[in-house]
Amino acid sequence: MIVDIPTPGEFHTAGVNQLYLAWKITIGAQQALTRIGAAADDQEAADDYWRSVQPELANAYSLIQQAMEMALKGRIAAVSPFLLLGNPADWPGKGATEPLSFGELPTLDASKLVKVHNLLIDPPLDAAFATFWETVRRDRNRIMHSTSRTTFTAGAVVLAILRAAKTLFADMPWPDRLLAQEAGQKYAIFGMDDHVYSEVVGEIGCAIALLTPADALELFDFDRRRHAYVCPQCLANSERDFAAGLPKLAQFSNKDAGETALRCIFCETVSMVDRHDCEYPDCPGNVITRNLCLTCLREQDEQFALTPAFLIRAPDDLHDYEFVVGRESGGRRDEYRSHRERAADDEDAIAYGRRMLDAAHLRVWQTVSIFQREGCSVLLEPETCRPIGHWAREDGGLLWHAGILAYNYAAHGPV
Repeated sequence: MIVDIPTPGEFHTAGVNQLYLAWKITIGAQQALTRIGAAADDQEAADDYWRSVQPELANAYSLIQQAMEMALKGRIAAVSPFLLLGNPADWPGKGATEPLSFGELPTLDASKLVKVHNLLIDPPLDAAFATFWETVRRDRNRIMHSTSRTTFTAGAVVLAILRAAKTLFADMPWPDRLLAQEAGQKYAIFGMDDHVYSEVVGEIGCAIALLTPADALELFDFDRRRHAYVCPQCLANSERDFAAGLPKLAQFSNKDAGETALRCIFCETVSMVDRHDCEYPDCPGNVITRNLCLTCLREQDEQFALTPAFLIRAPDDLHDYEFVVGRESGGRRDEYRSHRERAADDEDAIAYGRRMLDAAHLRVWQTVSIFQREGCSVLLEPETCRPIGHWAREDGGLLWHAGILAYNYAAHGPV
């Protein structure tokens, strides 16, 4: 009697696990080089690096073949797992007298799997996949059974992973698949998963950078020839400490300068955004949401560097002033931000503080306290500054309070 008969789901799960491992190996190799930074610009060193990771990439490529084999067997097993078995004449004789595990029996040669699949299952796999399957299978055989070396690139391995996923594991989008896989990994089991979302977004961004524009468009619907922006929803889904490095994976569906619907290829969310220039002069962006520029990822209401209205003086005639803006945060403590600027005297500094609260993008701030810095301390501390006063929004206008500060170091802490 045959026992331990595998189910289609078990084949599928095994294939997913192998494809995921191939992905982690390959993306990990690429990201490791990226993290090296300046050293990666040394072409000779980069070439040496890729030679050193060839065994890893070869293992990843072999896993792709095994993953596809599992997927094909799973589909055939859904019709009947016994269709996977080889010639009964080659079966062990003990099956007639004692239980015989399915795994002990000879099975179909991998070269026959696509043919058998297409005889049993509608729709059949197309000729392009059959060619792809044969290429990967032959390359894997060379890795396992030959001393000849096949050189792999991270881009080629990633492309093979994504093509396999698109054809044989299409029950779930690949980004969702990665998130699901990460949820069951060793760190997530212990609740150490704050980094997972941003990490997977980063992996997809890394993969897209390795693909040709045509492949990126086919596999992710991402047009590498067009502008892309950080997705607002992915930012919200990521823990703040891990959000800074998110790749730009959201694009507009057309090139209309007034288009406001931004679609992310990772989370598939369509976010409505505003179109106006970023407040920071060094940023060319004009896609804003919730006060955040999706090009430079800077808060618009924290651009305090206004063009000074006072006359340009010689550097020796200018003094350091600190401008601390404040507003209610909705929590237990008010919110404060600090900006340093040089001005000729208190009068110019007071004028600059008023201009800060007059600026349209800074209207959310309610006060600006002004100090003249008299030391080299990094932090704004009472002994290193001279208080000048503060501006406040009161009675529908701005009122100046000489010698009185809205921000207090002892009460509000450092800024």
